[in-house]
Amino acid sequence: MVLVDKDNFPRAKPCGGGVPMGTIKRFPYLKDSDFIEAYAYGGFIHSPSLKYRIEFHGEKPVVAMVARERFDHGLALIAVDNGAQLLDGKQVKDIHISPDNAEITLEDQTTISSDVVIGADGIPSTIARKSGLTPQNKKVNVCVFQEYKVDEKTLDEYATTERVGHLHLMYENIPGYAWLFPKKDCVNIGVGEFMPFRKHTTKKVNLIEMYNSYFKMLQQDKLIPKDLKIGKVKGGSVPIYPLEQTYSERLLLCGDAAGFINPVSGGGIHFAMVSGENAATVISNAFENENFKSSFLSRYQQLWMEEFGKDLRMFASFTNIWLRQAEKFIKIASTVILMK
Repeated sequence: MVLVDKDNFPRAKPCGGGVPMGTIKRFPYLKDSDFIEAYAYGGFIHSPSLKYRIEFHGEKPVVAMVARERFDHGLALIAVDNGAQLLDGKQVKDIHISPDNAEITLEDQTTISSDVVIGADGIPSTIARKSGLTPQNKKVNVCVFQEYKVDEKTLDEYATTERVGHLHLMYENIPGYAWLFPKKDCVNIGVGEFMPFRKHTTKKVNLIEMYNSYFKMLQQDKLIPKDLKIGKVKGGSVPIYPLEQTYSERLLLCGDAAGFINPVSGGGIHFAMVSGENAATVISNAFENENFKSSFLSRYQQLWMEEFGKDLRMFASFTNIWLRQAEKFIKIASTVILMK
């Protein structure tokens, strides 16, 4: 097994770094491997006008926070410890599928042949595009973010030991949200826009300007240190909907490459890991049966549809609703104690 990545590990990844507790339960080695930076026990969701907010706190963690640079590197090392060969700093440029094998071509024209390829190369996915599984008009959501080092003692003062986070829905009426996610000794700050829903606002959006505005607001509201210096932001994109087909001859797509994302939160770590497990199950069966045809690998799509396909559809429907009704929703919900 060969693991190919265009960047050299450890490398940064555009992401807030939230991992649902259900993911930790399903993959307990994440906790055992000391990948978790911090646990968040509560947070706030703010309405667009900032007049209302939902506050929730729990005795148990509501989400685990990771630093993607260390988290992804750790996962890659686990794969290596289990027999994988890591080729990082190698970008895939093309893929060719034949009845006998699957062959990828790297940027330096090196070719690698195998029985099957798993495309887990994020968005935009070279594997998805070259295999013809990505539609030409595929839309994405976009974000800008940065992570800042803050010593633990200072972070305890601003985010408490519960590492309370903040979501600001429709910040300055952009179709999306802004976030502040504290971790162990750093904070992740970002602004994201849901591109397909620009029709709900006539406001012209400059995400970098929005980010600067949000950063200043966080300082004014004493949610981050006043002396914290704003840094150069990084950009990222996430898919909106799953692809209609996530398999073909000798090929499966996982995670962002397959369009597996929660369109409400932008979170995708859970779906990436579950789809990876589903892919491993199907490919194991394919080797046992010596069958890598599309009809056999289609079982993969059935598995992820059973696991989380309905959830993704529900989230997509809900996104449109809360974007238009965010103020009303938070106003009503702010009177309810969501978690004790």
